[in-house]
Amino acid sequence: MQTHKKIVWMLVPLLALGTYTAILLQSVRTESGKDKSIIVIMKSNDIRTEFWQTVRAGAKTAAKEFQAKADIRGPLQETDVHEQIGLVEQAIAEKPQAIVLAPADNDLLVPVAEKVRQAGIKLVVIDSPLDGNPGDSFIASNNLDAGRKAGRALASMTNGRPAVAVLSDKGGSPTATDRETGIREALATDPPAVVVGTRYAANQEELAYQATKLLLADHPEINGMICLNETATLGAAKAIKELNKSASVKLVGFGASIYEIKLLEEGTLHATLVQKPFNIGYLGVKAAVELIDGTKANPRDNIDSTVVTKENMYDPENQKLLFPFVER
Repeated sequence: MQTHKKIVWMLVPLLALGTYTAILLQSVRTESGKDKSIIVIMKSNDIRTEFWQTVRAGAKTAAKEFQAKADIRGPLQETDVHEQIGLVEQAIAEKPQAIVLAPADNDLLVPVAEKVRQAGIKLVVIDSPLDGNPGDSFIASNNLDAGRKAGRALASMTNGRPAVAVLSDKGGSPTATDRETGIREALATDPPAVVVGTRYAANQEELAYQATKLLLADHPEINGMICLNETATLGAAKAIKELNKSASVKLVGFGASIYEIKLLEEGTLHATLVQKPFNIGYLGVKAAVELIDGTKANPRDNIDSTVVTKENMYDPENQKLLFPFVER
C-alpha cells in the first residue's frame, strides 16, 4: 500500500510537468504563427484571371513567410456577388482568426462584412473599398493617382489636345470612380481636353467592342480613349484595330494580361497602367497576421501603379511587373 502511494505522489509532479510542457508548446506554436488561420476571399479564383492569380501568389508568399495558414477562395466570375457573399458566410462559420476580402460590390458586401466583425473575426479589405469602411485595414491601388497618370499619358501622346472617351465597367464602382476622377483632373489643362463622355461595358469585352465602334462613328474627332479595366481595354483595342485607327486613336488601358502585353508590342495599346497585385495579396495577409498578433496594422495602404509603354516595357523593373512569377 505504501509503495502504491509513493508511485502516485511521484506521478503528480510528472503530470504537472507534462501539462506545463503542453501549455508551453501550445504557446510556442501560437507565437510562431502556425495556428494563425486566415481565409482570403478574392473577387475571382479563375486560374485564367492573371490579376487575381498574382494576388493569390502574394497572399501565399506572405502566409509562408509569417507561418500562417491561408485558405484562398473566390467565385469564378468577378460579377458573381451573391456567390461571394455565400463564401463569406461559410468562412464566418469556420471561425478563422482573420478574413481578407476583396469585395465584388462596395454596397452589397457590407452586411456580411459587418457579420465578420460581429463574430470577432479580424477583417482586412483589399483592392476595392466597402461603404462605411467596416474593415480593420484597407489595402488597394491608389486609383485616383493611377487615373491622373493615365490622363497625363494620353495628353502627352496627343500634343496636349486630346478629345477623349472613357470606357468603364459600371457606374458607381469606387475603383472606376476614382480612376475617372483622376483622369478628368489630369485632363483639365490649359487648354482643357474635350471629354466626349463615359460609356459602360459591364465588364464584358463584346460590349466594350460595340461601344467603341459607336463612339468612333458618332465622334470622329476622338483621338484618345482611356479604358478603366482589362475587358474594356481588349474590347476597345479590337474595334480600333478593325477600323484601322491604331495610329490616330491613342489607347490607354489598365492591366497587364498577356493579351494587353501583345497589344502593347504591336502598337494598338499605347500605354497601360500596371498595378501591383502581388503586393496587394502579400500586404493583405501581412495585415491580417499583425491584427491577429495584436499589432496595430496600417488602417490604409495605397499602392502605386506604373505607366508602361512599348518604349519602356522591356526595362528590368517593368519586366517584373509584366511577367511576375505566379505559382498556380
